[in-house]
Parts: sequence; structure tokens; C-alpha cells
Amino acid sequence: MTNALLTIHELKVHYETSGGLFSAGSLPVRAVDGVSLELKRGELLALVGESGCGKSTIARTLVGLTEPTAGDIIYAGQNVGNFSPQERQNFRRSVQMVFQDPFDSLNPRKTVFSTIAQPLRIHKIVPRAELKAEVIRLLNAVGLSPAEAYLGRYPHQFSGGQRQRICIARAIASRPKIIIADEAVSALDVSIRAQILTLFRKLTQELDLASIFITHDLSVVRSLCESVAVMYLGQVVERGPTERVFTRPQHPYTRALLQASPIADPDVARSRRGFLLEGDVPSPANPPAGCRFHTRCPIAQPKCASEPPALRSIEGVEAACHFPEGWRQTEKVSRAEEAVQ
Repeated sequence: MTNALLTIHELKVHYETSGGLFSAGSLPVRAVDGVSLELKRGELLALVGESGCGKSTIARTLVGLTEPTAGDIIYAGQNVGNFSPQERQNFRRSVQMVFQDPFDSLNPRKTVFSTIAQPLRIHKIVPRAELKAEVIRLLNAVGLSPAEAYLGRYPHQFSGGQRQRICIARAIASRPKIIIADEAVSALDVSIRAQILTLFRKLTQELDLASIFITHDLSVVRSLCESVAVMYLGQVVERGPTERVFTRPQHPYTRALLQASPIADPDVARSRRGFLLEGDVPSPANPPAGCRFHTRCPIAQPKCASEPPALRSIEGVEAACHFPEGWRQTEKVSRAEEAVQ
């Protein structure tokens, strides 16, 4: 991995939890367990997977809300773990986050002006005399116009979509290089989601931002992001260009996610045959040996239960699967059964 603005190398985030009433000691929850990713300048990268797979933990670790257990975070060629306090503050200014619930992430006692002016003051982005003008500029940039009408209002006076625009304005106020959006549109009405997604795309291009977009909605990924990483039980199981991953997925879990997602596209539909996701996700405190997906995989073989597969290049993507060709046989059987019927 080279020429990246941000590189995550073998990142691990483990939590100690109680083992229960009849259990001795504690069980480490392997929320993130050896993830490596890179983010290029101007890139929109999607992190997808079921709830609890580690997506949000990665985001919280990148912005300093969670401490990593192991691994390296490299920003602009420098290891964040070796940063001085001042360098770490500069890094946090450069990496901003937009959370899922725009109401909970805004202080109900602060006006819009105070909310957006705060990072401007902390990081000394503009002189005090220019604070109001800069807040107005930011509000206009996220589509809240005329901005002057919003400065003295409080969060409860806005709709969900408007509150998320305020959160985005606050995030870009510090002039970051990276924006992390954690399920930033999932709490919004469908009619508003498209507007916020368009805003993200616009700001990414205009401000030359790199973005990590965390979501479970695959239709959002295809319309917004050029690359995608699929996570399962704390690990990346497939990554690559979005179009290639969607139309020619190589990991069974990716195929199962696509099959469960309502994407109206014939190319994607053809990649869905024969794969249904069954069973529950194992506990991240006690993940299966070998491939962590083998307990739910329709093409699992004995090797899958004993040997963890490494990410390897397969037809234009990287996938952690011992038998990526197995789905082709399943697809042939499915088509044969359809022909008989």
C-alpha cells in the first residue's frame, strides 16, 4: 500500500468484557482484528457489513475516541502513534466525523452559530472578527440559505436533514483532509438521503476531501463510492473497486449481502444466484477458527474450518476466500434447477 493519505495496517481493537456469572475471567471482544486499508486523496471509500462487524469501531479509533490494541495508523506518511501532543491535535483537526444521529451529536443548548464557531475558535481557523462571516459561508456551503436566518436557532428547531447539514458544516469547519461518515443518512427519510449524499459528493470534489462512508445500505455505496471494503466479524473479507465488487464479487459473504440488498441492476442480480445468508453471526468474543464465515458459508469445505484465508488478488479485487471458484458451481446448479422448473 503506497501513495495513500491514510493507511491502516493490521489494526486491532479488543475490548475486555465480563465473562458472565459462571465464567472465570473476561473474554476479549475482537471488535477489529487485523484490518489493513488505505485511503487515497480525494477517494470515497465505503465500509460495509452487518451490525457489529467493526466498521464504527474503526471510525472511532481514527478520530481518537477509541484506543487501538495493536497495529499502525499512518497519516501522510507519518505514524500517528508517534505523534507529539501538538501533532496529534493537528491530526484530529484533519480527520473529522459525521455521526448517525444528528440530534444526539448536537448540543441542544448551543445555537447553530456557537456549534459551528467552536472548531473555528479551537483551531484558530480565522480571526475572531471573521467568525460570523465564516459560519455563514459554511452554512451556505451545506445548503442552509439564507444562512443569517439560522445563526440564532437551536437544534430542536430543525428537521433531521437540516441537522445533518449542520453537522457536516461543523465537520468541514476545521478544513479537514478526511471526513468519516458513520451511517450518516440511515436515520433520515428516503427523500432526504439523496440530498445529503449529493452534498457529500459535492463537498468531496470541491474541497478535495477523502472520505470513509460507513453504511449497511449497498445502494448508497454504489451511487457514492468508487471503492468498497466488506467486513465480517472484525476483518475485511473483500475489497476493491465498487463496480467490480458489486458485479463480480469473489467472497461468499459479499454475494450474500448483495442478494439481500434491493439493488435494481441486472448485472448485480446475476451475481446473486444461489447464495442465501443463514444462521446468526458468531460472537466476536469467540469467533470461529479458520475462516470466520465458514459456519454460515454455503460453499465451505474442511480447510475453511482450520486455516484462516488471507486476502489475495482475484479477478480485479482482493478477497479472503480459499475457494472463490466454489460459487460458480453453485450458480450452475441454481441455473440448472431453474431450467428444469
